[in-house]
Amino acid sequence: MKPQETKFEFVYNEIKQCILDGQIPHGNALPSSRMYCEQFHVSRYTINRVFDALRAEGLVDIQPRLAPIVVSTKDTCNSSNTVFEILKQKEGILQVYQTFALILPSLMVFALQGCDVEIMPHYKQAMKALRLGHAPGGWRFSKLLGYDILRIGGNSLFSELYSTFGLYNKLAFFTEECTYFSKYFLQGPLSATSVIDILKGDDPLTKYDQLSNMYQKLADSIENTLNYLSETTPQCPTQTGLKFSWNPMRGQDYCYSKIVDDMNRKIGLGEYSAGMYLPYEKQLAVRYDVSLSTVRRALSELEQRGFVKTLNGKGTIVTEPDVTKLHQLALNSGYVEKALRYLHALQLMILIIRPAALAAAPEFTREELDELADRFTSSDSIYLADILESIMKHITLDPLYIILSEINHLLEWGHHFVYYPSKEHTLLHLNKQVILALQQLREGNVTSFADDIADCYRYNLVRMKKHMVEKYKFYNAAHIRIPEKY
Repeated sequence: MKPQETKFEFVYNEIKQCILDGQIPHGNALPSSRMYCEQFHVSRYTINRVFDALRAEGLVDIQPRLAPIVVSTKDTCNSSNTVFEILKQKEGILQVYQTFALILPSLMVFALQGCDVEIMPHYKQAMKALRLGHAPGGWRFSKLLGYDILRIGGNSLFSELYSTFGLYNKLAFFTEECTYFSKYFLQGPLSATSVIDILKGDDPLTKYDQLSNMYQKLADSIENTLNYLSETTPQCPTQTGLKFSWNPMRGQDYCYSKIVDDMNRKIGLGEYSAGMYLPYEKQLAVRYDVSLSTVRRALSELEQRGFVKTLNGKGTIVTEPDVTKLHQLALNSGYVEKALRYLHALQLMILIIRPAALAAAPEFTREELDELADRFTSSDSIYLADILESIMKHITLDPLYIILSEINHLLEWGHHFVYYPSKEHTLLHLNKQVILALQQLREGNVTSFADDIADCYRYNLVRMKKHMVEKYKFYNAAHIRIPEKY
């Protein structure tokens, strides 16, 4: 398995990148350690270590009882070198904007539903900055307002994605150093000034359409700006690529947890059925490239869940879920946290899979559709897994592919929970829904296809929310909202 990035490394790299990109300008204070603790889900000890490392590198100055002050945001490189570095990552930057143009509108509308944008912490600052015009740095308050909105939605995955977007979009360069972009986008008819008016709207569908138009215009403007810079820059550099990364399990992705999730997925999807023996511990250690003790810890957790049972001298056999053990597990604080993460991942998948399916639909060939129809004849299969794999195969935007992959990985935790209670009824309903979606795609009804796939995940969320509340008395699940159709 790949070596995991520590919480310290993750937080340090993110804050450092924000400073170097100008998101936190020279002379400004960093957010408080408390805010960083909430944002990154780490201790104050970790944040203080990060502050010390940034000070040692000369990026911040720390005085007693004061927040660290940024003292350096730029290297000694000149403007032409900055443009050169931006152009080296041209395609990757553009894909980031195109990806978030697809997914941000639905996240914003959902998060803001039932809330007033005027009560957000950075609303007044954003309004003041917009009234003063497009002065350097004014964009930061709109960015912070966006973070406020996604955070208040109650799903931390939303704000984590938004923060990741800020690490890769190079917005400080476009708004503060590139006059072409300022003229093309910021002074256009659908400028950033109108964002507040859109967010104040009452009708979710109208807000969704307007935000979609605005974010798409932003992506188009970035593309035009990058093309202009390419045409006006002598010896335009070769593309080096922009390695987009989003890991919502960072700091929690222990090796044994990855094995548990993978085995849980295979059990839930029927690859390992009840009564079947798992591979021997040594085989699993080789397969996952871990030690025997890690494998044993993973198998022990699976046994605690009631999914497997180790028989002395025989091996580990898959069992039907033990309801008593699952109920006891639900009382564990670690389980509660993972269960919420799972439900939040379902919530996020509902909102993202629709635009992803719309983007992928035109890429399906007639042969692929026929092959899928042939595969959807086995009553034991879970068609939703197959159709998701096919959709992801046709995703051309790397950031969108990575986001979907990570969400799907988070959902592995709950495959056994969602499919095994009344498994036959659940699979029958989901498989019928996927077959209907495939038929819509074959007939060219792309929107209906995307809606039907989103409905599958919506059904899982409704069902699991009810199951966790009624069966395991997990009342935190009652507060998870079900996304509407936009």
